[in-house]
Amino acid sequence: MAHSISPLVSVIIPGYNHAPFLKKRIEGVLAQTYHNIEVIMLDDCSTDNSTEIMRLYKEDERISHIIINDRNTGNTFKQWEKGISLAKGEYIWIAESDDDASPDFLTFLMKKLLEYPDATLAFCRSQMIDTDGKPLNYSWDETKRYKGRGVYEGKDFCLHRMVYKNLLYNASMIVFRKQFYHNINNAYQNYRHSGDWLFWFEMCMQGKVCEVPEELNRFRQHPAKVSNEALECKDLEEIVEIQEIISSRLQLSHYQRSCLRGRQSKRLNKSRYKDKAYLRMKYPDIYRATFFDYMAYNFDKIFNFSGLQK
Repeated sequence: MAHSISPLVSVIIPGYNHAPFLKKRIEGVLAQTYHNIEVIMLDDCSTDNSTEIMRLYKEDERISHIIINDRNTGNTFKQWEKGISLAKGEYIWIAESDDDASPDFLTFLMKKLLEYPDATLAFCRSQMIDTDGKPLNYSWDETKRYKGRGVYEGKDFCLHRMVYKNLLYNASMIVFRKQFYHNINNAYQNYRHSGDWLFWFEMCMQGKVCEVPEELNRFRQHPAKVSNEALECKDLEEIVEIQEIISSRLQLSHYQRSCLRGRQSKRLNKSRYKDKAYLRMKYPDIYRATFFDYMAYNFDKIFNFSGLQK
């Protein structure tokens, strides 16, 4: 794409103790075949040599900011906000510092966004990789269940793909229009692990959502990931609070709520969460399933009358 028809994309690289992956990430961003970019690098007071690596690129004209926090915020979503506030581009890519991407990532996603001016965001699929960058033999993309044309009305997308869990599971797989960010409530920053779920839900609800069905994102799995920590701590309270917000906004039917309650109650039963009785008492609409709720969910896994995810 020539610059004359290529809007500026602001690439935000927020990092914390990802020095082993950072150099490859920065160079992968700078090697994108879509050239009209600015790069904003943010470090949340890393204790490794991340800041030294970032400063190696300070003379590159595409690097607009390198900002090093004096104290760790403990909240990656506050870093998102800082980066977006500095961004000059109409389009934003939050390129997490431990991930990687195909050189054509921006070219493909921007082509889709420019084709659909009323779309809030475009996303692609992900190749899961290990610490060394080697492909893993599993995927988080539910491609068998969803075979649409790749452009969805935002509310329909959220109903089918954002109720049970966040299928926009990695910021690195998404490019979004900055204009829609300004309509998002900053409540997503109140959640340590699952705030991105609420962020992307509110973004999608404002317009169309575009899917690029290629694996252009490289989503790295390693022991230090915040997302891994979230899974280990079984932070089910965050999940249920976000699901209650989403259920209310989407005005789920009685049957859809029953399926959701059956699904989440089964998940709670299988979890290692210590005080399950407390959660059932505090969040009965999500965690206190009846026999009918379990049956509805099991039935819906086969026939999918609810339109929700498996």
